[in-house]
Amino acid sequence: MQTLFSTMQGYKLSKRLISFALFSLLAIVVCIKLGLWQVARAQEKQALLDINQPTLTSLTQITAGSLHRKVSLYGYFDNEAPILLDNQTYNKQFGYHLYLPFHSDKQTILVNLGWLPGSASRSLLPDIPLLTGHYQLDGTLSAQQGSPLLLGENIAPTIQGPLVIQRTDIPQLQTTLNMQLHPLLLQLNPDTHIGFIKTWTITVMPPAKHTAYAVQWFALAFALSLSSGYWLKRYQTQYKQMQDKD
Repeated sequence: MQTLFSTMQGYKLSKRLISFALFSLLAIVVCIKLGLWQVARAQEKQALLDINQPTLTSLTQITAGSLHRKVSLYGYFDNEAPILLDNQTYNKQFGYHLYLPFHSDKQTILVNLGWLPGSASRSLLPDIPLLTGHYQLDGTLSAQQGSPLLLGENIAPTIQGPLVIQRTDIPQLQTTLNMQLHPLLLQLNPDTHIGFIKTWTITVMPPAKHTAYAVQWFALAFALSLSSGYWLKRYQTQYKQMQDKD
């Protein structure tokens, strides 16, 4: 009976040892991968700073790797397809960010024109003034904006008027508007006179900050390695003592 009990205890301890080892290894690998990713991001940002890339002046020059690049475009707005990004606040007041398609060089990009206040009744949308004529826009290329998690449909059902969205899902907007859109967005410079209240500041994480994050992930991986090694050794010692008793 004692032998059976010892065998069962040994089996449980061995199973626990394997599970702990696998979990520790997975956690260490994840930390190392995140550290390497931050190192790669730091190198990319440093390369951009070293190159001192010029401002892009045409949509034809923009690629998927042009994120955060400065642009200066000449063209006109499409007032027939306004888009309101929901749940945007400014000075604790609810509102929207207004986007309009901007046609330049026979291509189209969505432009964030700034913040418009919302009404107490969400059924009443803000009035959107027409932006006619041609404009010279200066800004920075941005990725998708809005809520990363959706609790319902991204595009609110409306009969007429602007589209109200939770995030700027470009493939979905292309289908809804029946319009080819550039995959990146144009965020106007905060000091530009075109548009409305600019609630953003153009900031890009410097290489040094990515490096600091990488060091933190590598340090965490090292600490996990030490602590895991300590506990694995203890488990092995207990397991060996139980086998010696048998």
